[in-house]
Amino acid sequence: MKYVFVIGFLLFALTFSPAVAEAQEPAQNQNGFSLGLILGDPTGVTLRGGIGERSAIQAHFGYSFFPGDAVATMVDWTYDAWNFLPDNRTAALLFYFGFGAKLEWLTGRNYVYKYDYNYRYSDRLHFGFGGRGLVGIRVPFHKAPFDLFFELSPIGLLVVVPDTGVYYDVDFAIGARYRF
Repeated sequence: MKYVFVIGFLLFALTFSPAVAEAQEPAQNQNGFSLGLILGDPTGVTLRGGIGERSAIQAHFGYSFFPGDAVATMVDWTYDAWNFLPDNRTAALLFYFGFGAKLEWLTGRNYVYKYDYNYRYSDRLHFGFGGRGLVGIRVPFHKAPFDLFFELSPIGLLVVVPDTGVYYDVDFAIGARYRF
């Protein structure tokens, strides 16, 4: 119940942020609230809300396959560092980076890798949390309310409890979002 409240509050805050009001202006501003699908790790739903001209908060909710079958939630702060197509009238090509947190509820049905050994959790009651750093490419279209993105998180640590284990995690995903 606590997680439903947190997710609801996050959605409410992103919906009524000043960036959403700015998104109603000309199509040059590509930083409003958006919702879409993500494929990879995780596979599920993605949200993004601008909190300034170049910064945003994004969240991914879905299925994650490493270090085991899991339901994952990731929340990240991102910064659009470079626009590789500044004068293009169709779309921008933005390189971004950021950092955030990751939560996973592991089912125990899949193997968890630790060095050269495979483990199988029998009680299926495991929780993982950790931090991550990410880089990505985002393509917001100027005349259409869509974004495409590719994201790689090469820096990630995941602590699994109650059978304590620390795992290095690499996430990657592609996705599309619709801007409101």
